[in-house]
Amino acid sequence: MKPIHALPLAAVISLALLGACNKPADTAAADAAAAKASTVADSAADAAAAAPGAGGAVSAPQPNGAVNVDANATSTNLAPASNSFTEGQAKGHFENAGYSHVTGLTKTPDGMWTAKAMKGGKSMDVTLDFKGAITAK
Repeated sequence: MKPIHALPLAAVISLALLGACNKPADTAAADAAAAKASTVADSAADAAAAAPGAGGAVSAPQPNGAVNVDANATSTNLAPASNSFTEGQAKGHFENAGYSHVTGLTKTPDGMWTAKAMKGGKSMDVTLDFKGAITAK
């Protein structure tokens, strides 16, 4: 088929498709706009009903217990496992728990970081597990 014949064929197909439509183009466009406006209004009403107060679409995070943020303060049970703390991070954990003069920091085969450290004027052996729990002897 030559390109010159493609134009009349495209026009015939377009007219046939337009003729198959039951509504005039301006009525169909008006109905589509009304449906969209209704959907937007419904969505806005649903969002307003779900959000208490002005701008309150985001609620405060609720603790779920997945992370024990007080592990250093409350846990005395160590858990051996693969430990991803670097030497610097392990030393930081000890120092953040109130230990000073952390020396001899080594990682044991069972994944524990051990060291000698000072706290309250006493020298003691300290151990850090993969969760960040620290014990002292």
